[in-house]
Amino acid sequence: MSRLPIVYLGPSIPRAAAEQLLSADYRPPIRRGDLPARCQGRTVIIIDGEFGQSLSVSPKEILQLLDQGTRVIGAASMGALRAAELYPYGMAGCGWIFEAYKAGLIIGDDEVALSYSPIDASPLTIPLVNVRFWLKQLQAAGRLDSATARRLLRTARQIFYAERTFKRLQQEFEAISGATAIKSLMRTEQDITDIKGADAKLALLRATSAPLIKLRRKEGSINGYQETRVG
Repeated sequence: MSRLPIVYLGPSIPRAAAEQLLSADYRPPIRRGDLPARCQGRTVIIIDGEFGQSLSVSPKEILQLLDQGTRVIGAASMGALRAAELYPYGMAGCGWIFEAYKAGLIIGDDEVALSYSPIDASPLTIPLVNVRFWLKQLQAAGRLDSATARRLLRTARQIFYAERTFKRLQQEFEAISGATAIKSLMRTEQDITDIKGADAKLALLRATSAPLIKLRRKEGSINGYQETRVG
């Protein structure tokens, strides 16, 4: 029986890049019902998942694995959303996006949404979390003032996720700050920091380290959990 980690991966990072970081059983973006009923002794990493196309994986499904002692890690996209909900119960979250959801700095599920190719899962649009993180970096570097950053983020948020291409963003941003200013900040799509990709890589690397603490459900309790040190 395979003991390789199970990884639900889609457009956050290319499959080839992921395989260089972690040898695993790679599966498509997770949907409700995709989690195995039992996988004790294995690590489950949730990165990407489906939102509108199919029912998304439910917290209850993940809790069932946590109750069995399965290590579940979430980051970047659907994984970050579920980890922000379930970290008190033992799901391990990692990365900037997880921390932002956990702290309440990001609320909407749609911030991680994007369109991607059904052929190779490559992203076709830019998720709002990438725009948000990139604007924060520009502010920190003194390249953008806070008022303009807020206007740009508000504009990006108003674009439907399936239409938020690099070209559309550039056009909308130029209407606010002018073509010269915007092209100095975003000449190509690679100029917008891919925080989703960075968080996904972090989760894969996290899987190679042993967890120090797991939370297990107390006997006879529905919501009560206790710490159990392992490893």
